[in-house]
Amino acid sequence: MDFSKPVTEIIKERKSNRTYSGKPLEKKLREKVIVLLENHDLKSPFSDYAGKARFQLLSIPEFDPKEKRKLGTYGIIKGAQDFIVGVVEKSQYDREHFGYLLETIILALTDLGLGTCWLGGTFNKSLFSEKINCSSDEILPAITPVGHSVQKSIREKMIRSFAKADERLPWEKLFFDGNLSVPITKAKLGIYTALLEMIQAGPSAGNRQPWRIIKSPNKNNFHFYTTNPKDGRFLHYSKFRPLDIGIVVCHFDLTANDLDVKGDWVVKDPQIPNTENLLYKITWEEKMN
Repeated sequence: MDFSKPVTEIIKERKSNRTYSGKPLEKKLREKVIVLLENHDLKSPFSDYAGKARFQLLSIPEFDPKEKRKLGTYGIIKGAQDFIVGVVEKSQYDREHFGYLLETIILALTDLGLGTCWLGGTFNKSLFSEKINCSSDEILPAITPVGHSVQKSIREKMIRSFAKADERLPWEKLFFDGNLSVPITKAKLGIYTALLEMIQAGPSAGNRQPWRIIKSPNKNNFHFYTTNPKDGRFLHYSKFRPLDIGIVVCHFDLTANDLDVKGDWVVKDPQIPNTENLLYKITWEEKMN
């Protein structure tokens, strides 16, 4: 993916926009978005463990009037006339793969000056699945509106405030050195500080930030986990955690590429003690010169 500026700037610019101008994308912008979706290589660090994914731009003005009333996004999204909808073949890492890909697309749209917003639950899944001809071998994990965002309404400000959308968990609760009892210090990370900061900036369902990253002792190898609650009032967010880890793997990977930090992604559980309440996902291994 080619961006017009450093990806770290784009990640910081990306916001969840819930209020749009009410106008469809202009012809030239629409063409750029379609080219982006058609030419995106659709690869991620999870590609070897996931099926194929595909994305499509859907225009609401083309929907039947009865369908427009069944979008299921109103009250959350206002004024959006275009949506990007994607499906992925069912597989072991389908949602992680999808999360990486859609976040890459969202960052490219941010680079074009367009607003977006991850929607994993507040939309009519059956309607959008029908529109993209989702087969029985595919799932539709999420969609995003795309368009020109406008000044946040009082309603949107209330939603963001309630969700604490601009807050992030402190560094010491996300990143660890060797085991979960030792928070990692930025002084030991060097250039990897920027990569982890881009993880911390990642969006997540309910802003729960379920990722936990453990660095290997004396090596720049980073093991990615998600929290795995067994009960509680936030248990319903569990189905979104694979998407969330895909998003932050995307941030880490794209930033590493931008900063020319070499490494490989592997799925190889390091069996770190006392991680029984976490779910291991993937590991980044530094490539030594």
